[in-house]
Amino acid sequence: MNLSIFLSVVMALAWGVQSIFLKKAMRDIPLTTAILISLIINFFVLLLLVGVSAEKGFSIFFNISGPVYFYFMVAGFLNYLLGRGLYYSSFRFISVIRSTSISSTYPIISVAFAILALGEKLALHQWVGVVLTLSGTYLLMMRGKR
Repeated sequence: MNLSIFLSVVMALAWGVQSIFLKKAMRDIPLTTAILISLIINFFVLLLLVGVSAEKGFSIFFNISGPVYFYFMVAGFLNYLLGRGLYYSSFRFISVIRSTSISSTYPIISVAFAILALGEKLALHQWVGVVLTLSGTYLLMMRGKR
């Protein structure tokens, strides 16, 4: 198996299982506390990773151009503030199954923006994947309807 496919499968498993832990963890704490805890844990993991790569440390960040920082700032805002905040709060209102089903359509949104903003093209089999993803989400959202 290709390493990138294996890593993608592991990532999907990790993201899939995290929802269960998040739902349980957030039963008795406010949303802002949950996001703060998540960010603090991510920060400590980042420090650990920077420590492991001590030969470069933080010096690599000084060689990055301004536009790259801007792109990362926008991505961070969209991911951590909007994305994570809304995803976590959705657990309070709908089930993990419905919330995750809706959030798992993000690759379709990424594809749409890649086509519109970057001019990327999709092959036929990729369009089939988009349709299957949307179909699967629809089926998961049907919650007991026949």
